[in-house]
Amino acid sequence: MNPRARALQSLIRLRKTEVDQARAELGRVLAHERAAELRLAQSRQQLENEQHEVSAGRTSLGDFRDWLPAGREAIERAHRLVLEAQHMTDQARAGLTQANAALKAAEAVLARWQEEEREKEARREQNEVDDLSRRARSVFG
Repeated sequence: MNPRARALQSLIRLRKTEVDQARAELGRVLAHERAAELRLAQSRQQLENEQHEVSAGRTSLGDFRDWLPAGREAIERAHRLVLEAQHMTDQARAGLTQANAALKAAEAVLARWQEEEREKEARREQNEVDDLSRRARSVFG
């Protein structure tokens, strides 16, 4: 195999590895984002539960007032974690997009090179046929 073809195929393997790694990273950050969203939903649900307990008379309004700042802080903290996770997800998606683009570019370079090689081979074969034809005409002509 031609050294250039080997180099291009090595580059393509490297790019495929990068795509695989970018996919894995995206999966990891998506799981992190889902976990953060779940924490936020649980924090909000806890607030609703505490409000219900006060409404039902099972918890005093004073106890609820004492708990409320911590409950709100938990919601705010969970919301910040969701935003951070969404940012990480956006970055991972961009990384995957870039990795895919680099792979496609390397594959396109290899495809163009292979086409050029086929064209060169076809021209060489045609030149051989033309040369044989000229020789035959000069011998039999």
